Amino acid sequence: MKPDTSSALSGSRQFTYFTPKGRHPSEYEDLTLHTQPDPSVYAFQGWFTHCADGRAPWTLDSTALKSTDWWMFQDPAKQWQRTYVAMQAEQERSLDRIVEAARTEGLFADFDETWAKTILGRYYAAYACLEYGLFRCFAYAQREALSATAGNVCIFNAADKIRHAHDITLYGMDLAEAVPGFSDADAKTVWLDDPIYQGARKNIEGIMASQDWGEVIIATNLILEPLFGALARVQFFARFAPRNGDAVTPTILSTVEHDWQRNRQWTKEFVSVLLRDPEHGPGNKKVIEGWIAKWRPSTQEAVQGLAPLFDLPTVKMQTFAQAHERVMTQYAALLAELQLTPPALGLED
Repeated sequence: MKPDTSSALSGSRQFTYFTPKGRHPSEYEDLTLHTQPDPSVYAFQGWFTHCADGRAPWTLDSTALKSTDWWMFQDPAKQWQRTYVAMQAEQERSLDRIVEAARTEGLFADFDETWAKTILGRYYAAYACLEYGLFRCFAYAQREALSATAGNVCIFNAADKIRHAHDITLYGMDLAEAVPGFSDADAKTVWLDDPIYQGARKNIEGIMASQDWGEVIIATNLILEPLFGALARVQFFARFAPRNGDAVTPTILSTVEHDWQRNRQWTKEFVSVLLRDPEHGPGNKKVIEGWIAKWRPSTQEAVQGLAPLFDLPTVKMQTFAQAHERVMTQYAALLAELQLTPPALGLED
């Protein structure tokens, strides 16, 4: 006869091996904190496995950043697998409803021809290649991150990126059915050869080649996304679309911006925790500012490459210079909030 364990298993557990931020451990904390083994914390038996070359599964030299406790960083959104999947499932259902409503109401007929065939068919379609590249970058960062709290936000960021790439491709299929003469067949060629995207491609390939997972995070979410991403997605595609008869693309991009705001918040928290580190804060500040100085030139090259894109639509919402100034003002505010002062930061860049 099996013993009755119902009373022992009922209710909240009576111990914890971490200090919760609230009165009781949150669901996020219970499911995330110290799930990744580390002999320096609770895995006192040592590593349970090693890589094929004999190295430990995770090593402190995987990033130039340092922390007295990598678990001090926690995701401000408190996302874990189930909540993340539920959130993105709802976003995808909303996109299905948006596109179906646009098709039913005949909104695709209002699209300006140049906007549909050139801007969406070539340049927005090619943006999927950028998103896929960033998916690869964050997938690597997740593997090497030194705590599950850092690794989880990286893998969710990666999943965001592959979702965006898939949605761009699916949108192209919808447009091919709704807009006569529409084709996104040249998207890959545009990404590989068109001068407008060559600075961005160079930047993505450079980040992908980095062997430092912390550098991947900073180069992407503290440099590329708030500069190039904000300029392309918000200042160009989202702002120009309505003036060119496109009421659909901005609603699709709104889900992308929802993801970016979440990723922006965790990146700010990640940087803040590292800068507050009692032992390594000054050193981390030097490393992060060094990475900003390193990646700013190639990112600015990518940004400048977008300038001709602003001249292509039939109806112009703003000039490239105006859009660039908006982005640089927002970027300066972001770095000021984090108390980062990299060299040569200015609107003239």
